[in-house]
Amino acid sequence: MHRYLVTGTDSDVGKTRVAAGLALALREAGEHPTVVKLVQTGLSQGMPGDAARAGKLAATRYLELARFEKAADPWSAALAQGAAEVHAYELVDTLNSIDGAVVAEGAGGIMVPLNPHENFGSVAQQAKLEVVVVIGLRKGSLNHALLTINLCEQLRLPVAGAVLVERWKGTDPSYGDDVLRALHGKLRVIGTLPYEPDEAASVKVAANLFEPLLAR
Repeated sequence: MHRYLVTGTDSDVGKTRVAAGLALALREAGEHPTVVKLVQTGLSQGMPGDAARAGKLAATRYLELARFEKAADPWSAALAQGAAEVHAYELVDTLNSIDGAVVAEGAGGIMVPLNPHENFGSVAQQAKLEVVVVIGLRKGSLNHALLTINLCEQLRLPVAGAVLVERWKGTDPSYGDDVLRALHGKLRVIGTLPYEPDEAASVKVAANLFEPLLAR
């Protein structure tokens, strides 16, 4: 069964587009995926979140498990709202109850805290999710990518691969080459998602990148 955690090297690196692309690829392969936003922050109730956006782009089911209004990590956002902290087992129980493929999206990177003791890596570990690392191509992304890989190794998380994303503008090809060289032998690079203001068009390109992965 295909069950993934889409995590990033930072916030706003293109995780939702990549999650939508993966879900679309799964749907086109004949599966019935559910896009799950584990924790949505930075939005008030009633506003469409990342799950709704990705689900609509992929024309598939979507679900949001928790939401806080402060634009911060889930732990800080819960404290600011006077709400109960999110715990990994709560998220895992819901993930395990979903039939079919799952594309779960975190918030920020894999080490972002849910509470004093757990992070999104805890969810991936307990729910047995394969990790897809979204690397936003900008200065500092290589360090964040390598740290993410190291944490996945420590937690013994399977890593499906990485998607390099030209999130903000087209990237100097030499920088992309530098990143690829540093990642060589450490994880599979699924492909590069070029800069594209049209989100729907970008998601279709992302879906094409995932086709070889799903054919394993």
